[in-house]
Amino acid sequence: MSKKEQQLLVYLLEIADGHENVTCPCTVAKSTFNSSGVIGEVVFAQNTRGSTIVTGLFSDGLVDPEKNCYNFLIVDDCGKVLYNLTSALDVKYRKDGTLPFSTTRLDDLNLNCNSDGVLLAVTYKKRYHKRQGAGMPYLEIRNSGDVSAQAPIGEMEE
Repeated sequence: MSKKEQQLLVYLLEIADGHENVTCPCTVAKSTFNSSGVIGEVVFAQNTRGSTIVTGLFSDGLVDPEKNCYNFLIVDDCGKVLYNLTSALDVKYRKDGTLPFSTTRLDDLNLNCNSDGVLLAVTYKKRYHKRQGAGMPYLEIRNSGDVSAQAPIGEMEE
């Protein structure tokens, strides 16, 4: 997503909110999956009121969703669930992937608006790092309770 597209997305979020109570930074973050057989990208866009829209697409690696029962979770670097996106995403599947998906505005999910922001949820534990790049949140896909794939959620550079 280009910088211009990011700005447009945040602008549209602000219009929907009426520009009231501007207290949070406009933030766009993404999680890119390109390993473990799962290919896809999920983008998070937070408006100035701390509400977030999530949109994305998976092109490969999500096989047999009826059997595998996929869940989409935001977790910290120790695997603690910070937010369950599964029902909000309402993902529709196609052969080995998904159709494009998007949430409505999520008022209970913020990226970096306050201490509950998922981008700020880091533990920095020096022992037992389960993931590379520890110290940042992840979008994790679980199938029937087991981790199928995970990718860090990082703020997009300007």
